[in-house]
Amino acid sequence: MKAFFAQIDWVRNTFFFVFYFFLVMVIFIAIIKPQLDVFKKTNANYRKEVFALNQIQSQHDSQKQELLDYQKQNIEILRAFETPTTLQEIEEKLKIIFDTSGVVQDGEPIKEGEYFKQRYVVSGKVKTIETLKNALNLTQNFNAIMRFNFPIHIEKENGMLVFSFRLDVYYSSKDSSILINN
Repeated sequence: MKAFFAQIDWVRNTFFFVFYFFLVMVIFIAIIKPQLDVFKKTNANYRKEVFALNQIQSQHDSQKQELLDYQKQNIEILRAFETPTTLQEIEEKLKIIFDTSGVVQDGEPIKEGEYFKQRYVVSGKVKTIETLKNALNLTQNFNAIMRFNFPIHIEKENGMLVFSFRLDVYYSSKDSSILINN
C-alpha cells in the first residue's frame, strides 16, 4: 500500500509541478511579455532617437566648423560687405583713367537675400580699348563686392570710345563682424 500512496504522491507532485509551470507561463505570457515588448519597443525608439540626435549634432558641429573655416578664409570678402562703396569713391578711382567719366546711381538699393545691391551706371570716354580694359580691371580692385552687368556699350565718336556699363555693388545692412565672431 505504501508503494501505491508513493505512486499517488509522485503523480500529485508531477501534476502540481506541471500546473504551476503552466501557471507561471500563462502569467509570463499574459502580464510580463506585453510589458517586456513595450519596453523593447520604447528602448529601440529611444536608441533610434539618440542616434538621430547624435547624427544631427555631429552634422551641426561640422557645419558650424565649416562656416568658421569659411569665415576665416574669406574674412576680407566678408569685411567688404560692411560698408558700401559710394558713388564718389567710384568716380574718384575712375577719373584717373578716363578723360571724362560719369557715375550715376540707378535707383534705390535692392534687397537680394541678406544683402543689398546698389546699381550704378558708369559712362565716359577713353582713347583706346586698352584704357577701358584697365578701367574694368581697376574696378575689380575696389575694397567691395562688385559685379559688372553686361553688355558694355561701346561707340566710337570723334576718335574716342564712348562707353557705358552697369556696376552692381553689394553690401550688408548688418555688421558682418558679428558673423565672423560667432
